[in-house]
Amino acid sequence: MASSSNPQGLLQPLSVGNVVSVGLRLYSSHFKQYIGVALLATLWIVLPIAVIAAIIGFFAIVQNYYALLGLIIPAWLVLLVYCVGKYMAGAAAISRLAFSELTQQPETAQQARRFTNSRLWWFVIMSLLTSLIFGGVLLAFYLLLVVLMVATFGTVGGLAAFQSSNPEVLLEQMFSNPSFLLTFGLGTLVVVAAFIVLMCWLSARFCVTELPLAIELDMDGVRSIGRSWQLTKKSAWRIFLILFVAFLIAFVLQIAIQIATSLISGVLIAIQPSETSALYMLSLAFTYISSFATSTLFLPFWQTIKAAIYYDLRSRREGLGLRLRD
Repeated sequence: MASSSNPQGLLQPLSVGNVVSVGLRLYSSHFKQYIGVALLATLWIVLPIAVIAAIIGFFAIVQNYYALLGLIIPAWLVLLVYCVGKYMAGAAAISRLAFSELTQQPETAQQARRFTNSRLWWFVIMSLLTSLIFGGVLLAFYLLLVVLMVATFGTVGGLAAFQSSNPEVLLEQMFSNPSFLLTFGLGTLVVVAAFIVLMCWLSARFCVTELPLAIELDMDGVRSIGRSWQLTKKSAWRIFLILFVAFLIAFVLQIAIQIATSLISGVLIAIQPSETSALYMLSLAFTYISSFATSTLFLPFWQTIKAAIYYDLRSRREGLGLRLRD
């Protein structure tokens, strides 16, 4: 790792544009290596989908042996969790490879995958914990809307009416009252706006949760979440701006890919529109394959952006030096 005490040839903490450009440079200069890792990771996600499709097809044709579902479904759920872990470990391996390039300690794809696969179940636990955090925020948002509705009706519509009405009459009174609709509508806008701001802030705070686990020694899934929270302190909106710029780049590229895919599929269907025709089936297969290819293509893009963000956060807080090789 390049030392921050030797500033010659080192870049200092990066601007928003530089973080994105560093990620793009890493992506383009190591495209073959990263896309290979991304392909393997994405195939792990396809596996449980293919298995459940085969299971559904089997029972649709055989229409028997339904007692086996008691064994098949739990086994498939275990497979799903394992494949999700393999996907996350593969995605994290890309970030590890990108970060190792930034710190002048390059690794091979095999070395990076070996390290992240050794922490596969921690990636699953970490994903579950972060999902619970975001799920709790979402639940609180819905509860707040219910409280807002009840409070608004109790204030505008009359608490006595609220207590004495049955549900159907209550709803009719609520939504036929212009004062209620106006007050509840304005309150909802405020709550939704606050919810969006909170989710953007949380997304920035948790955007690099898997990187400490993928890169740092003596780390587990729980500590990795805390490490991400520590590194992103006072940098949330800057990180969000970086992610927004990266999103705009990815959005433009995805729109172009989607247009090309739709045109090709449309031409194939127009030639033989029958749902049983070979060209129609080919167009469906092409759509699924292009979706898979798009996911594979953009996975290294986001992981290298995350690696650049993670490096920048550590350089700002811990004086980590950066030197990019040509």
